[in-house]
Amino acid sequence: MLEDNATDAEIIRRVILKEHPGCEFHLAMTKDAYLLALDQFMPDIILADNSLPQFDARDALRIIRDRSLTIPFIMVTGTVSEEFAVETIKAGADDYLLKDRINRLPAAIETAITQRKTQKEKQGVLEEIRISNERFKILSKATKDAIWDWDLLTGRVWGNEGFFDLLGFNQDQPIPPPYEWSNHIHPADREKLFARLQEITKSKVSYWEDALRFQSALGMFETVLDRAFVLKDDAGNPVRVVGVFVDVTSNIEQQRAITRTILQTQEMERNALGRELHDNINQIMASINLKLGYYLEEPEDNLEIVEHCRRDLRKAIEECRKLSHNMVIPRFAEHTLREELDLLIESYRTRQMVWLNSDGFQEENIPSTIKENLFRIAQEQLSNIQKHAKASEIGIQLRNDSKSVGLLIQDNGVGFDIGQKRKGIGITNIFNRAESYNGTAEIFSQPGKGCTLSVKIPLALQSG
Repeated sequence: MLEDNATDAEIIRRVILKEHPGCEFHLAMTKDAYLLALDQFMPDIILADNSLPQFDARDALRIIRDRSLTIPFIMVTGTVSEEFAVETIKAGADDYLLKDRINRLPAAIETAITQRKTQKEKQGVLEEIRISNERFKILSKATKDAIWDWDLLTGRVWGNEGFFDLLGFNQDQPIPPPYEWSNHIHPADREKLFARLQEITKSKVSYWEDALRFQSALGMFETVLDRAFVLKDDAGNPVRVVGVFVDVTSNIEQQRAITRTILQTQEMERNALGRELHDNINQIMASINLKLGYYLEEPEDNLEIVEHCRRDLRKAIEECRKLSHNMVIPRFAEHTLREELDLLIESYRTRQMVWLNSDGFQEENIPSTIKENLFRIAQEQLSNIQKHAKASEIGIQLRNDSKSVGLLIQDNGVGFDIGQKRKGIGITNIFNRAESYNGTAEIFSQPGKGCTLSVKIPLALQSG
């Protein structure tokens, strides 16, 4: 209470306590006491007399508004002109009462507090809406996706910058409703879109996700993923549709590139298999055939030829075993990755010194699909080293923890300039295999300083 008359203050206090016995009061009779009370007492409501020495209710009201305080403010005075009271209300007071009508004060206090609380809640909601709208505007500008908002009651359509960029509409003109977008839609997809729009108007759909081909501003048909939500009123009638077109053309092209890479790899594997069969195993078998033919013509004292044939057969069998091991998927249900890698590197040890370190590798909880992927990556890199690196030493290291598994392959070969050397199909296969399991592959090399391949594949998102 801002009041310089102690008797009036006591009367006001008693009137209020009859209705609200738990109230706590603080009396300020000067401006300094008032300022101190605002800081220390922090009132829920202020009751101010109109006139104090060198200080009045409007001064008190101005102080709390300058401080951006939302405390309810009621002027309680003995006499005041109607004009002064109106000006005080306009300045932000919640109410004013004459002291000869003090019995109305408890009800006025309740009303003022309730109104302020409602106003504060409303301001909070409006602030949340403002922040939400601001966030939406920022996101709609930041994304390249085409966001659109269709008001079914007014027919108005809003679109972000990505929407205009994708569809080529004039930003200075209103966006036509979706029914009029048909000239931007591939003829084969128009019926699908029109059927969807009819389902919206009949309230048969609340959400959809579909692929459409839209003609972009450049005149080319782009494949977009169309996602939309239908907002309905309390009666269940559709009133608004909010959607987004996600351009997936680049993803489709990427998938096509991967498919082409796979087909190229298959062709290379077939060619490699054909060369091995023709240049190696076929030559061995042809030699055996010639030797056996000669033996059949001259069997006397020529048992040595049979021994030579047996030796060549063993060589052919070993070559077939190596070839099949390279082509057949390892069976990790029967063998560990360490065992399969040991078999793989055995064929390279005749040309290079190859060592395998798996001390930090525990493969019990690693899915067999990841083991197979790591095996194929090691197989591919060892083949690259044999063909190009001229290395005398190769090191392979396996390691893992609960989150990821890593493969490191190093050689002391001729190396290459990563910035200039074009990635071949073998390196591309390695990167594609790592990325297909959300992993990464990195290659470090310099001319004359060998090459290091580092592969890391996460385990948390994988399943057995």
